[in-house]
Amino acid sequence: MTTRPRTSVDRASAGESTCPVDTALAVLGGRWKGSILQQIAEAGELRPGELRRRIPEVSEAVLLRQLGELVADGILERIAEDGYPLRVTYRLTRYGASLGPVVEALCAWGREHRRQLAE
Repeated sequence: MTTRPRTSVDRASAGESTCPVDTALAVLGGRWKGSILQQIAEAGELRPGELRRRIPEVSEAVLLRQLGELVADGILERIAEDGYPLRVTYRLTRYGASLGPVVEALCAWGREHRRQLAE
């Protein structure tokens, strides 16, 4: 019997909360997930090294962990092409693309919040 990969909701024990906002934040939570999603949405498909160049502040270990979490949650698809070296790319799933308006709204809110703090 195979078991499904643990999702962000599993890891965050969000089952303790029935609030859908908590569930969404369990999936999107993570220091770099917003940047990862924004970069992949803009490019369509990226390799981990390309993401590292676009987000230089993130460590390789954290990037790979958060990519794995987004794959487990069904937000990203990991594509591994045969060959040497193995070529791995990530892209949004159809389900992940449904986050587009959510990410755009969060970007707009974040910009407004920064503006409020600067006043």
